[in-house]
Amino acid sequence: MTEPSIAPDLQRLFEPVTIAGLPMRNRIVMAPMTRRKAPDDRVPDDAIARYYARRAAHGVGLILTEGTHIEPRHAPDSENVPGIWNDNHVAGWKTVTERVHDAGGLIGCQLWHTGRLAMDPIAPSAIPALDREGHPRTTPREMTRLDIEALIAQFAHAAACAQRAGFDCVEIHGAHGYILHTFMDPEANQRDDDFGGSFDSRMRAPVEVTKAVRAEVGEGYPVWYRLSQFRVDDRTTLPYPDPEHLGLFTGALKAAGVDVLHASTRDMTEPAFGGSPKTLAGWTREVSGLPTVAVGGATLGAWSGNDLAKPHDPAPLARMIEDEEADLVAVGRALIANPDWCQKVRAGDWERLRPYSGDLLETLEDEGFND
Repeated sequence: MTEPSIAPDLQRLFEPVTIAGLPMRNRIVMAPMTRRKAPDDRVPDDAIARYYARRAAHGVGLILTEGTHIEPRHAPDSENVPGIWNDNHVAGWKTVTERVHDAGGLIGCQLWHTGRLAMDPIAPSAIPALDREGHPRTTPREMTRLDIEALIAQFAHAAACAQRAGFDCVEIHGAHGYILHTFMDPEANQRDDDFGGSFDSRMRAPVEVTKAVRAEVGEGYPVWYRLSQFRVDDRTTLPYPDPEHLGLFTGALKAAGVDVLHASTRDMTEPAFGGSPKTLAGWTREVSGLPTVAVGGATLGAWSGNDLAKPHDPAPLARMIEDEEADLVAVGRALIANPDWCQKVRAGDWERLRPYSGDLLETLEDEGFND
C-alpha cells in the first residue's frame, strides 16, 4: 500500500535525516513529558513500554523519555518518576528500548536532577524557588564542593546506565530551573567560588557534567543537552542575556562533547533577543554550529493547564526547518493526545487530531485511541 503524498509545506518535516550518527526517519522528536506513572521502585514497567512503543509504531523519528532521575535522594521532585541509577532500572528501561526499536523507532533518555525543586532540595545557593502562587518553596541546602563533585559523577553514572539499557542517546537536562540551569542563573547562583560569580564560573558545573558524561559513554555515542531561558517558577529570567553569552555557553558545551542542543521556549517561533526575528533555536544553531532541536508551543499553543487545547496547523514546524532555524522539532502534548500524530499530519489530516486535555495525564493507556 502506497502512503499518501505529503503536503508540499510539510515535506521538510518528514524527510529522513542523520543527526549525530542517528539515522532518523523524519525530523520529529517526541518531547520529554513527565507522567509520574512508574512503580514505587522507579523501575519502568510494561505500561511505560507500551506507551512509548505506540508513538514509535506511528512514526515518531526519535523519542526522548520523560525526565528520568539520576539518583534517589536529591534528584526526585515527586514519587513515581522513573530512575536510571541501578541494575533494576537498566533492566526495566531495556524492555522499553527494545519495544521502541522493534516498532522501528529511536529513543533517548533524558537525565534529570531537579535541584531546588526536589523533595529534598539542594542548589548552588540557599535561595528557594517559588511555588505557583509566587511564595517561596523549601529553602534548599547550599551545595558543597563535594556535593558538586557527586552531582557530576551521578550524571555520568546515569548516562552509562542509559547506554547499557540500549538507549540511542542521552539528553542532559540543563533547563527550566532544575539543577544545572540554576548554576547558570545569576539570581539562583550567588556563590563566590569558582562555580559562581562570573558567567564563565557559573557555566563550569554544566560543562564539567558534560565532560564527565562524554568520558563515561565514549566517543561516538550521541549526547544531547537541553537549555532554556525560563525557569518553571519564573518565566522572565535570562541566563543568556544576548547571543554572545549563548555562544560562549554552547561553544563550551560543544568542546565538552555535546552533539545536539535542544532549545526549549514557551513558543519556538518567537524571537529570542531584541533586534532580530531569530528564535532561540535559530540563535543556538547559529552560534554553536551544532544540530538543534526546537520545542515550545507550536502544535497546541502556550500551556493552558487542564483546559482543552485544540491542535494547530503544523506548518510552522516545517518552516522552522525550511528557514534553518532548527534541524529537528519536538512535539509534546499533541503526542500525548495523539499517538498517531505523525501519521495524521503526514496524511494532511491534522484537523482530525484529538484536542489535548489535562485529563489525559491520568493514564498511559491512551483510552479512546483506536490503534
